[in-house]
Amino acid sequence: MMGLRFFTPAVVLLMLLCPAQLVAIEWQVPGLEAEQAQNVRLFLANKNFNCQSLRIPNSQQQQALKQQVRLALQPFGYFNARTQLLEAKAADKDCESITLQVDLGPVTRITQVNIEVTGAGAEDAAFVAALKAHGLQRGAPLRQPEYAKLKRQLTNLASERFYLDAQFIAQQMRVQAENNEAAVELSFHTGERYRLRSVIISEEPSHLSPEWLQRLVPFKTGAHISRDDLYRLKQKLNATGYFAQVKFDTQIDEWLGAQFDLHIKLTPAAKFDYAVGLGFSTDAGIKTSFKYNNHRVNSRGHQYALQVQASELNRELSMNYQMPSSRRPGSKWYSVHLGYKDEETSQVSSELSKLGFSETRIHDNRWQNINFIDWVQESFDTGVNRNTTQLVVPGTSWSVTEADDLSRPFSGYQLQAELKLASDDLLSDASFAQLTFNGKWIHRVGTSSRLLYRLQLGSTASSDFDVLPTNYRFYAGGDQSIRGFDYETIAPVDGNGDLVGGKHMFTGSVEYEYPIAAQWAAAVFTDFGDAFTDEFDFQQAVGLGLRWFSPIGPIRLDLAKPLDRQPDSIRLHITVGPDL
Repeated sequence: MMGLRFFTPAVVLLMLLCPAQLVAIEWQVPGLEAEQAQNVRLFLANKNFNCQSLRIPNSQQQQALKQQVRLALQPFGYFNARTQLLEAKAADKDCESITLQVDLGPVTRITQVNIEVTGAGAEDAAFVAALKAHGLQRGAPLRQPEYAKLKRQLTNLASERFYLDAQFIAQQMRVQAENNEAAVELSFHTGERYRLRSVIISEEPSHLSPEWLQRLVPFKTGAHISRDDLYRLKQKLNATGYFAQVKFDTQIDEWLGAQFDLHIKLTPAAKFDYAVGLGFSTDAGIKTSFKYNNHRVNSRGHQYALQVQASELNRELSMNYQMPSSRRPGSKWYSVHLGYKDEETSQVSSELSKLGFSETRIHDNRWQNINFIDWVQESFDTGVNRNTTQLVVPGTSWSVTEADDLSRPFSGYQLQAELKLASDDLLSDASFAQLTFNGKWIHRVGTSSRLLYRLQLGSTASSDFDVLPTNYRFYAGGDQSIRGFDYETIAPVDGNGDLVGGKHMFTGSVEYEYPIAAQWAAAVFTDFGDAFTDEFDFQQAVGLGLRWFSPIGPIRLDLAKPLDRQPDSIRLHITVGPDL
């Protein structure tokens, strides 16, 4: 009669995680996969073996060793492994090294599968997807980690989606070792999915209007929400600048059925703060900045910011007053901004004043849409053109950023597109339409390397390009463009060799980054492209870089050499800031 064996895989998997004790014997297990061999060593490390006893055929020590090897290989689907000792060298009473020859035998395969989700979760798309994707299929090798993984996934989904009464009705694996066959049974009953009954917000001490605070929360009573929704809400509340701490607490009353209350406890941030900064980049040289914020102008959440920046290239002053929407303060707000910028490079000088009004909307907690209208006056000198131009520029932009970790992403992207317009029939000295696109992508290579891509596109149609301010012309080159070239030195030139800027731009970058220490990485890259009007003149540079992922963000040091211009020059670039 065939033996029917029941066991709890969690116990075996737990032993996979047990740290090995220091023993005198070094176990050699050739012919096994690395994970299998490591598990064999872990199991053997938990037993004390005597070298002399191991040499005696069929001794208790030999039988114990073979049993430990069999147990170690069961999580991988091998229940009939056979072990032979090939070598045992003696050093006093202990063994220096023992080599084991392991015959895995046939793998145990799943012949019966009964995995189900019952209750309200049976029709939930998340549970349906989990049941389709698991590896416990009929005819597949039995892998106990797959079984444990599916159990964790079901319980995690239940917690994530507020199936608070979920439980396993049946959970077992039956193994017939003699026939190398296994049956898997999992029955998970989710019960009802809990609904949001109420949202209770408390701010201590209170500064913002309670009615206005309630509008920060997008959830409706009676709705199904997830813990990911709560996490995103917490991120949004922290990003507003109103609060120093945000805490969530869910409360359940068994008399109310499948409902819960959400308590949000808010601790206000300081009303005022300021920051003084000192930095350096090879484009702008030494940079200084001062920023002042008023996070709560009134109880309706209005905010005010003043910023001053100065470097070897430019001086800039900006003021911004932000007013959240009264109905959707968490996802819609209006801004009034005033700015002044004085910039002078080796080729171009400009002085710009701007007054702008904008509306910002957040869509699906991902996309940011800004609709704006700016009044701009710029006096500029390109060497061939000296002019003062006034424009009224309406426009719109869309952007999105997704990443697994914003501080050091291994998977993510950032996309931004913008359209600007002006007409000489509407209070402007020139007519133009300009479309720009910026994209960054990052993905993992192997276990810890990264590939980073960057693309910048722009195109302008203008009735009179000569009066178009330099702020709306395209220049390439520099730390954030084509490394190896000086800041904004790639552009069309006039007959005297003065840069006049281009109507169009195409630049890109490909970079491979390889870790060399915990917080350090080396990089190789190529940057390429051009800012042009009529003829595209392809420029390219290649280089090497060093990255330090510091507490204040990534610090990059790059050496880049142009291939198509200045062939003997190598330029140093130093930048600080996030990848996305």
